[in-house]
Amino acid sequence: MIKAIIFDMDGLMFDTEALNAAAWKSAGKFHGFDITEDVIRHQVGLNAAATKKHMQEHFGSGFDYDAVRGTRIEQAFQHIVENGMPLKPGLREILVYLNEKGLKTAIGTSSEEMFVSFYLKHATLEHEFDVIVCANDVKYGKPAPDIFLKALADLGVEADECLVLEDSYNGITAAHRAGIRSIMVPDLLPPTPEIEKLFFRKADSLADVIQIIESINSPSGGGL
Repeated sequence: MIKAIIFDMDGLMFDTEALNAAAWKSAGKFHGFDITEDVIRHQVGLNAAATKKHMQEHFGSGFDYDAVRGTRIEQAFQHIVENGMPLKPGLREILVYLNEKGLKTAIGTSSEEMFVSFYLKHATLEHEFDVIVCANDVKYGKPAPDIFLKALADLGVEADECLVLEDSYNGITAAHRAGIRSIMVPDLLPPTPEIEKLFFRKADSLADVIQIIESINSPSGGGL
């Protein structure tokens, strides 16, 4: 029986992976660096510290990560202020469903608290989640399991009573290491054969996750 759902945030709840990718490219150009799709793909789902390490290794010691990231954040936030928060299809629908069914909800994200607060405010979803676990709350980010293990503890449920919804390889790996079944809702990255071995199901949108939960929790579902 599923009692709780843990949502990733970027690329899963909000269409921010594409937004941030464009902002990374623009910020890189502004500071004199060519931040390619390949560089961006390798950091999807990572926290800021891991992203910084990856980019500095790629571009060398002359890369001022903090300056480039600051420009990227400024541009992305300004876009959201001017155009609104880009929601992924089915987000409001699944949140209504989970509320009606009395299932607990959490966000488990590699982003820092300032992003979570900004995004939820501009999506008018500040009070929709029982638990929020950010990069600031744990020592190790995804693909380590720490974020999801803390979310489980804060929700007060067991791993087999929970589902993780993720779009990134690092997030799917983290859920697997935490012993929690995951559903991949792909965004920028399609599932690979290796990742397919780690997740429970794939869904085309968050709205499609509702039927998966229904099938698990139905009397004839047998818990799976």
